[in-house]
Amino acid sequence: MLTQILIGIGISFIIAGLAYLKKSLDQSGLFTATLLGAVIYAFGGLVVWGSLIAFFISSSLITKVSEKSEKKMSKGRNYVQVLANGLVAAVFSVIYYFMQMEIFLLAAVVSVATSNSDTWASEIGSLSKGKTFYILNFKIAPKGVSGAISGLGTIASFFGSFFIAGTFLALYAIIYGIGMEDFFMFGGIITICGFLGNLIDSYLGGFLQAKYRGVDTGTYTEKRWLPNEKVILASGLALITNDAVNLLSGLAASLITFIFFI
Repeated sequence: MLTQILIGIGISFIIAGLAYLKKSLDQSGLFTATLLGAVIYAFGGLVVWGSLIAFFISSSLITKVSEKSEKKMSKGRNYVQVLANGLVAAVFSVIYYFMQMEIFLLAAVVSVATSNSDTWASEIGSLSKGKTFYILNFKIAPKGVSGAISGLGTIASFFGSFFIAGTFLALYAIIYGIGMEDFFMFGGIITICGFLGNLIDSYLGGFLQAKYRGVDTGTYTEKRWLPNEKVILASGLALITNDAVNLLSGLAASLITFIFFI
């Protein structure tokens, strides 16, 4: 186990280090991603770790393309964002190691598929020229607001989950071998549950995520501040941030996996 942890730290640090140099991670995100990656590699094996890396690389590339198109620049994922996207996978990887039941392996990967589905939906959906609707009532919504969906974003969401399912199946087949029945069952579970996880993310984002309103201009924001203006809580719960929504949706999707598996 110690050897696996050390290998996990080494390869995770290399990947996270490259992401840090590309400004996809900040310093806190670098160290958190390294530790989470080591845990996932040691306990979940290459199939979960590889799926996580596939998510991280693909989502980072898509985010950079989106930022370039939208002419904006992020500071890179911090430790909170890394935990929100990787903690559930790490927990189920540890459970899988001790239980040796495939359902926990799938649950770990489904949380990764949910994160990838959400990122592809958000970043690719932001490039859509069509209308955006609130998932709660299907009224027209501003582009980019939590709880809003678009046709392009929904399609991207499905393929984001499908991409992780394909990565997992390829690694699983190479390492363990896989029959056709398990191939389609595992692939279907990961794809569907990851996609459902993104829909849950959108619903929680619209229903529970905190949104604030400027007291002077009436401007809405998901941040707890506006430049030179006091804000008040307009809807949602103050404790439920976008990162909390990501964590909860990943956990919910992983739990739904048990229903599909049974």
